Amino acid sequence: MSLKAGAYRVNITPPVGFPMAGYSGRTKGSEWVDDELFGKALVLDDGETQVAIVTTDLIGPPPELVAEVRGMVERKTGIPAGNVMLCSSHTHFGPALKRLSYLPDEAQEEFHESYVQNLARLLAGAVYMAYQSRRDARIGWGVGKAPQLVFNRRTKRPDGKVVMSWRPPKPEEAKELSFGPTDPDVGVLRVDGSDGRPIASMIAFACHPVCGVDRLYAISADYPGYAMGVVERIRGGVCMFALGCAGNIVPIQREGESRRWIGTALGAEALKVMQGLEMREDVKLRVLRRSIELPLKRLPSPEEARREVEELERRLAELEREGAPPEEISALRGRLVKARNALRLARETKGEETVETEIQAIRIGDLILACLPGEVFVEIGLSIKERHRSVFVLSLCNDSLSYVPTASAYDEGGYEPEWTKLERGTGEKLLDEMMKLLEGIGG
Repeated sequence: MSLKAGAYRVNITPPVGFPMAGYSGRTKGSEWVDDELFGKALVLDDGETQVAIVTTDLIGPPPELVAEVRGMVERKTGIPAGNVMLCSSHTHFGPALKRLSYLPDEAQEEFHESYVQNLARLLAGAVYMAYQSRRDARIGWGVGKAPQLVFNRRTKRPDGKVVMSWRPPKPEEAKELSFGPTDPDVGVLRVDGSDGRPIASMIAFACHPVCGVDRLYAISADYPGYAMGVVERIRGGVCMFALGCAGNIVPIQREGESRRWIGTALGAEALKVMQGLEMREDVKLRVLRRSIELPLKRLPSPEEARREVEELERRLAELEREGAPPEEISALRGRLVKARNALRLARETKGEETVETEIQAIRIGDLILACLPGEVFVEIGLSIKERHRSVFVLSLCNDSLSYVPTASAYDEGGYEPEWTKLERGTGEKLLDEMMKLLEGIGG
């Protein structure tokens, strides 16, 4: 039996005023919609195995949402829950899917749990519509390159310590810094009907969607939205976006027209790759999924962490009243930021020593989608690609989890190892587990 495929999109834009995820500096909900957000579903069926791939313009998929969507999809279509993959673009300009501890209560008045509940129904409905629209199809895949769009924000000093470069350093600063690796690959999947009409496409790329920081309170799918729009306008069909291992990778520009510029360049590269793909109709599908436990940081209890924050706040207020030297006040503020983060993590982990998550591998003919949870460092994705050909390594799949750094990052310092809830060595453990899964699926 030849391959069948169907695709569908659904609008998931939250109402204006809704709290936004991505930046803890926000103090209120959204004020504008620059461009709308979508959930998109692709269903593939080889006659024996059915797979549903769901991409979303969201910060990350909470596992509870994934479980709810999977359950509804299985009931509505018969596609096994384990054969459903849900991932997010990681846009920093979308809705918060849980109440945020750093926002004041008045800023969360617009948080409607009904939105989150309805989101699961919308995404499951998109899969159902894609399933119902299946038709004979052909599929192809390939890889382009876009190294000029990204850089590794964990720049290093000569002593090996990391300096976080949120934007490209100035030439005079860069002389003293070394840059880490990036993944320039633009993974492209193309699905056409047997009549040649486009059904769907997918772009896989490793770069944080953090353009438009000068539009902090405007909803946007960021550069992936522009990239998908370019493909849909020129080629047609439903274009999807899946994030590569971008935990430490950011765009080369972040303000002004950066969304449009980077998205257009990425979409154009994807279109170029699509033109020359070998299209196949006799591919076989296979899915493997495995639950794993990852170690969490050793943290104080929430009560201990709260007392530490209160004591530092008291001391800071005292120093400011006394007119203490600026460097002393600055140092204490730095300690307070770390203490507040420790409190956040303590409340989130609730004294647990490990967290359960999952990894998933989807085989489409000779292509494998290696689906990892969390914000995975680029080095981990590159390690998988070095050992396996024809693999797209995707992050933020089925679980938003946390940053997943390499072990060396904990010694180097910087934002990600400080803010993650995961213990040193978790990245290497995740890599090992995925390698075992790829061996099982025939990678």
